[in-house]
Amino acid sequence: MALGEILRSHEDLSLLSYSEARTGRFVGARRSEDGSVVINQSDPQVDNGRPSEYLLHVDGSRTSLGPLATSGYDPRTREWYKNAVAAHGRVVWSEPYEFQEGTPGLTASMSVEPDSPTGVFTADFSTQDVTSYLSRLIQSHNQLVFLSTITGKPFAISSGIDVPSSVAYAACEQAMSHGSSILADGQPKGYTVRLEHEPYLLTAAPHWLPDGFGFITGVLGSENEFIGSARNGLALTAAVGFLAIAIAAIVAIWLSGQLAKPLKTLSRDLELVSKFELSDIPNPGSAFREIAVMIDSSERMKAALRSFGKYVPIDVVRELLAQKQDAIRGGKLRELTLFFSDIANFTKISENLSPAEVVEELGDYFEVITDIFENEFGGTLDKFVGDGVVAFFGAPKEMPNHAEMACRAALKIQEKLFSLGPEKRLIGSRFFGTRIGLHTGEVLVGNIGTPKRFAYSVIGDAVNLTSRIEGLNKIYGTRILASAETKDARCVDFEWRCIDRVAVVGRRRSTEIYELLGTKGAVDRIALEARDQYEIALKKYFAQDFEGAIPLFKAALKLRPMDKAGEVLQLRCQNLAVNPRRNDWSGVYEAAEK
Repeated sequence: MALGEILRSHEDLSLLSYSEARTGRFVGARRSEDGSVVINQSDPQVDNGRPSEYLLHVDGSRTSLGPLATSGYDPRTREWYKNAVAAHGRVVWSEPYEFQEGTPGLTASMSVEPDSPTGVFTADFSTQDVTSYLSRLIQSHNQLVFLSTITGKPFAISSGIDVPSSVAYAACEQAMSHGSSILADGQPKGYTVRLEHEPYLLTAAPHWLPDGFGFITGVLGSENEFIGSARNGLALTAAVGFLAIAIAAIVAIWLSGQLAKPLKTLSRDLELVSKFELSDIPNPGSAFREIAVMIDSSERMKAALRSFGKYVPIDVVRELLAQKQDAIRGGKLRELTLFFSDIANFTKISENLSPAEVVEELGDYFEVITDIFENEFGGTLDKFVGDGVVAFFGAPKEMPNHAEMACRAALKIQEKLFSLGPEKRLIGSRFFGTRIGLHTGEVLVGNIGTPKRFAYSVIGDAVNLTSRIEGLNKIYGTRILASAETKDARCVDFEWRCIDRVAVVGRRRSTEIYELLGTKGAVDRIALEARDQYEIALKKYFAQDFEGAIPLFKAALKLRPMDKAGEVLQLRCQNLAVNPRRNDWSGVYEAAEK
């Protein structure tokens, strides 16, 4: 951004660039044929260093021009880069050479060295741009103007005479090589040159820049025209020299690094902010008041955004920033997997804690589980409801395997909580027994609320059902219960146990609920045998063979004596076996509690 603005301000420059010493990352700003600014960038660590370009508009917006059809580029291998590093902060000029794009020119470069080289700035001057400038100087004059290096290597030639430029320059070079050297006293000298048997006069002069770079300018014209316009020729020579000195002054000021370094850092930081990637490292200050104000405003903005990100899902904010639009009220129907969790016996636990201790313990607990489902499995936190957590998987980012990710997150949360160890499972010791409910279904997800204040949330029957499924853990003594919709949503890598067929409070339709035991290969053999016995007994229970189901439930309980679900179903079979039942009995248990 800063390179482009400098390029727009100084039409004499063809290309400005910065090359980073540590990574080889290159950023250059050049002027296209129509005068617009094009940014060229490459990184040896990205796409093998293949350069890509984008058009930088005056308002700061960008239009991608895509990658270039060239091989990888690492500026650290270039002679101008090596010479700049070897010069230790002094401006170094190259001999004329061919740029990466194939156009000839020369480069002024300087390394930035606070302690050791951190990068190299360059300013490129193309032969085409300098030649165009020389052409404007001699328009309507039958003259040839050239600019060459001290060694005699031509850089730019513009001709208005009827002799090929290469022939005319060769004659000029031969004339200057005879007699006393033009470099002896640094003064302009005159020469007689014959071209196609016609006499021409050449005026040439050496010029030295403050950094030691030298070059020669010359004006060649027919004798008849030249004598009459000798003063004009000298003026042209001085104008060319003045142009070069002015360009050198611009480059020296720009390459100082006092202004470029903080602007470059701030630009990179703001680019990360646009992606909601907020760095905690403060930007270095600047001696320039305007830049210091910009840096301070940037730090304040980042602090505000970091606080903002604690109230809303980060992915939602990044999506809004990517779309460059304000958040609006509304939502979309999407199939998601809902996640509800609750702390067992929280009311009883909190009675023995002070309010400050409750806040601290809950904070540690929330941090553990939200870190797992947000950072490890891509879930989105909806809200905290007392000691409960409401979350969902599959929005705002699309997630084809959202049911699987929700199951893995639930298992990881239980594993993490139990890994704290028995000595930490005490009141006020950062451990809470957690019950989790999962359900997959269609919900309305989006910005819900008033036009002035809303939350990114979900609503729908599936949300209510998930809450009820989580509550059923209290009845069956389970830790993770899920609906059949979640189990059947490509969750084949898990071991399940069908627990019951339930009609939850506020819902007429029945729901088959399943206990998530673990991933395949990670559940012990006894638990799987007990599961099989339980499910065989459950089938007899659904078929109203209560007498046949009782011994099977007992067999399952013998394998897992602490299984509350087995105790509940065995007791239910015993009651149904001795008490009359209606003919329309369907096996659906109607839950009386939420």
